Amino acid sequence: MPTRPNAMEQVPVIEPNLTAALHALDGTGIPWLLLRGEDDLARPSGDVDILVASELLPALDGLLEAAGFRRVLAPGHGSHRFYFCYSATADAWVKLDIVSEIAFGQYQQWRTSLARRCLGRRARSGPLWLPTQADQAWLHLLHLFLDKGQIAPPRIEAARNAATTASGHDYIARFVDRRMGPGTAATVLELVRTGRYDDVPAAAAAMTSRWAGGPAGPRLVAAKQRGLRLLGARLQDRGPMVGVMAPDGAGKTTLLRGLQAAVPLPTKYVYMGMWGAGPWDSWLGKLPGGRTAKKVYRVVRGGLLARTYSLLGRMVLMDRVPYDALLPRPGSDAALEGAFGRILEKATNAVAFAVVRPPDLLLVLDVSGQVMFDRKGEHSPKILEDWRRAYRDLADQLPGSSVIDATQAPERVLSQATGIVWRWLAPALGAGPDSGTGPVASSAVPGPEAAGALSLHLWRLLDWRFLLPDLQTYSVGYGGSTGPDLESALHLLDPSAAVLSPDLNGNHGSTYEVVLLRAPDLADFRTAAAAVEPGGWVCVEARRSLFRRSGPRTLKGWKQEFVRNGYQDVSVYWNAPSLDRTARIVPVTSAAAIRDTLALHKDVRFGGAKALAARAALMLGLFDLAVPEGTVTGRRPSAGPS
Repeated sequence: MPTRPNAMEQVPVIEPNLTAALHALDGTGIPWLLLRGEDDLARPSGDVDILVASELLPALDGLLEAAGFRRVLAPGHGSHRFYFCYSATADAWVKLDIVSEIAFGQYQQWRTSLARRCLGRRARSGPLWLPTQADQAWLHLLHLFLDKGQIAPPRIEAARNAATTASGHDYIARFVDRRMGPGTAATVLELVRTGRYDDVPAAAAAMTSRWAGGPAGPRLVAAKQRGLRLLGARLQDRGPMVGVMAPDGAGKTTLLRGLQAAVPLPTKYVYMGMWGAGPWDSWLGKLPGGRTAKKVYRVVRGGLLARTYSLLGRMVLMDRVPYDALLPRPGSDAALEGAFGRILEKATNAVAFAVVRPPDLLLVLDVSGQVMFDRKGEHSPKILEDWRRAYRDLADQLPGSSVIDATQAPERVLSQATGIVWRWLAPALGAGPDSGTGPVASSAVPGPEAAGALSLHLWRLLDWRFLLPDLQTYSVGYGGSTGPDLESALHLLDPSAAVLSPDLNGNHGSTYEVVLLRAPDLADFRTAAAAVEPGGWVCVEARRSLFRRSGPRTLKGWKQEFVRNGYQDVSVYWNAPSLDRTARIVPVTSAAAIRDTLALHKDVRFGGAKALAARAALMLGLFDLAVPEGTVTGRRPSAGPS
């Protein structure tokens, strides 16, 4: 059995759900391999790219479903199949991108016959199957030339390493010459080895123009794929309808928008409010049954939208649900019009339950009336408390309902809600319509689930550690504006973690392998520079602020401060959507990752405008100036920063 050099010494840390998926693939005996990213499997920052033999495709859905993954259909992506799994332990999503053929281009229009040969030549590396080093090098070079059309500065080192490993006599090199003309492989290697990166775009264009059979066929494939993508991604079956029910001020919209941004599944947000104020309220109030007519219109409109999106395979996030009709509201026709109003009320309730399918999952946010009043200042604490009790009583009678303590931090509420949704979605967990999950009780005293959510919340504050070269246990110092939660989280990582004393002369009793700074000023940064060991790392979590009096105002400014102080391997990351609710950590040098993240947030309020502004900054090379919140990391040289 072929093995990679030093394969026995390479034992990568692999996320548990991913381990189950790879074990399932191995159990079939049909060839597969990991195309790239073998060093990023502990908590994958992006897609896990896997190539499988076409013989495995008929069984692939069932195989990965048993391993806990859910497939999302994405027309227009060639042989790509996408599978998702939620890790409750890490509060993170694992995404598999599985292909059965090797194709290049934005629309996979440059198709090749390389897959079977690469699978036949694969090499074992610990628990993984990988391409041979020569194959991996050539696949990376073709990815840069045919997919990217250029070699951006952050990719230069990897391109050089690939060009050093690759040879003009390799199998893929001979394929390139046959498909795109003699001498093409040698040209690719020469451009990279001699550092002529400015000539890469022209060479890439020439390669596609010389494609055997002409470019007409690939152009037709691209047009077809582009058209199919207009259909959008969808779940394999009917999309679940997730309703959130609570009085005003409990955090319904915050939770639903958080789910829409954080869950990498096709979702649609539907507002089902029946009593919200509208521009015609003053006129409708003068007409008999006017308020009821408004209610019927909103119920029918929202119900039809929700049904349509669900049938199209989208997960529907419902802000309020038809059960709201069972709860009295001040100013309703029933209260104002006596017996006639009560008849109308009953009729519209019947319409609500006939048109709107009850949600598959009902999340009831529980928070005291006083807290809700303090948040929004609407109604009164007593009214809100009465509604709270009514919602809880109703939830006790409804199947599929879960009560969540909404006095927790928003990120904890989001994490708990995500886990509930995933338990319903994931077939391998015995979830789904017949799972009988039942209500999730909450109380003032945290039970095991609440305690787990608290611990999970603390570990999420340590996501920055995945930006460092390895996941070993570090000695940690910290400074800046750290709060109690972050300090507790740091002590989970290092029980001896200590706050830095502001000492500009470097007279510290101890030094640390890693120093974390939250919203620091320049004095904090200088203190960290004196406290970090040579070869150690400084991580700065900062927000853009044009009114800061001390220290850099942007992430780019912090990067420049690192460089001025002699730090090496300085990198900038965007914490999306924010430091407090990080769903993704995106390197600002990766245009593809940024565009993918912006696409996830396009349906958020003002998300389209924000995405447009961010794309403009990306095109102008100013994204590190525009990114609102993120992390900057840098390594102190062994000799110490100058």
